[in-house]
Amino acid sequence: MCDRLADHPRVLAVLDRLLMPNYLLSALQAINIQPGESAQLPHHDDGLYPIPRPRAPLAAATIWAIDDFTADNGSTVVYPGSHRWGRRPPGPDDPVKPVVMPAGSCVFFVGTLWHGGGANTTDRARLAVTAQYCQPWLRPMEAFTLSIPREVARTLSDDIKRMIGYSIHPPFVGAVDGLHPLRLLEQP
Repeated sequence: MCDRLADHPRVLAVLDRLLMPNYLLSALQAINIQPGESAQLPHHDDGLYPIPRPRAPLAAATIWAIDDFTADNGSTVVYPGSHRWGRRPPGPDDPVKPVVMPAGSCVFFVGTLWHGGGANTTDRARLAVTAQYCQPWLRPMEAFTLSIPREVARTLSDDIKRMIGYSIHPPFVGAVDGLHPLRLLEQP
């Protein structure tokens, strides 16, 4: 249901310039912030990789608004310029901005940007879909080649097949028995 978000041409065009060829889809999740839910702790999406900051991007993410994002319903909040910070997390004096956008919009950011879901002080849920991407030599958060049945993977776009792991980062990262993993989709 979210394929066209994960392989949206504008998103792929930015990723093609930001990450190395054969980048991977690291996670694809729905986020539904319920009424009364408190704010998420600030984090940066590539914090799971134990490599010092700042550096070239290891990851990038999109958040697609299924519902309108408002300052009151749990819109994502970002810390402008934090993608260039060193090791320090956001402090109480750092400026924070809500990502206010209508349903159908998308925000794109690099994995080093500090952000989080805001508090939902309204009486309605706020739904979004996030697609996260990583460099082709990193392990993604989700093992899509295991979680997506091959009969479903065969029906996906070539870009999504590549991004879920049916690709190789030269010379052989991602190989299966020394061969390109796409051959697995050619088998009955």
